[in-house]
Amino acid sequence: MGVWGDITMIRSLSNGLEILVFLNRQDNASAGELSKKLDIPRATVYRILATLEEKGFVYKHPDDHRYHMTPKVKALSSGYSDDDQLANLSRPYLLSVTEILRWPVALAVISGVELILRDNTDNVSPLAIEHFSSGYPVPILGCASGPCILAHLSLTEQQDILNVLDDMGRLREQTNRSMKEIIRSLKIIRQQGYSMHRRQRNKSYVGYMRISDLTSLSIPIIKNNQHIIGAMTIRYATSALPKEKALNNFMPVMVKAASDIMEQVIANQKQLSEKVSS
Repeated sequence: MGVWGDITMIRSLSNGLEILVFLNRQDNASAGELSKKLDIPRATVYRILATLEEKGFVYKHPDDHRYHMTPKVKALSSGYSDDDQLANLSRPYLLSVTEILRWPVALAVISGVELILRDNTDNVSPLAIEHFSSGYPVPILGCASGPCILAHLSLTEQQDILNVLDDMGRLREQTNRSMKEIIRSLKIIRQQGYSMHRRQRNKSYVGYMRISDLTSLSIPIIKNNQHIIGAMTIRYATSALPKEKALNNFMPVMVKAASDIMEQVIANQKQLSEKVSS
């Protein structure tokens, strides 16, 4: 091939690895961001991303066209997290829920003391009046997803997270309730199997329907009936339907989707384990 061909290949490999490292650190990125941050020509970035996508190491999100890593990256390093896997495998089921119920749904996880939005269907829901991007941080106690996940952690884990938030001065920003009251409410959420949160917002319109308050309904995604790995949440206009009707309409569809997601996660982990051992 010659010296110049070898140099070109080495440079392409180096650029490809830099892109993977950046995606591992930043969770996701657009081709333009990669080009700017890594000082790689945009045409080269597109060429490398096309190769990585073809080989199954990255995928482009259909809504915002940002690139994310796939489970196959685990074959290269330990940089790929369970959260990445969960977001990748959950996407078809989130879309299915929105196709049936029409309202936007989201997947969220707790990372440290942060609640992180991993994916959502805001851009495909005909009733979405807000649009959030993947990686968007949300106050743990200022939504339905955070309490839903917290409720399914051990009491020690709940107290650790709440104590850290309190030490950081962020607990009082999110709630006026005492620690004891928060723990008590989490126990109720765990018993009932869902969490709900109502949020006031400025009035607007979706079609002929006037929207003011929004209600979120969140259910846990639990592995092997004991370890929670995330929460699925649907957002709807509070005025659109009463609480009981929302529970009756939404819960069966969401519970089925959460179960299907968990089956996919377990099957994928088993497949990866078999590949590693073979």
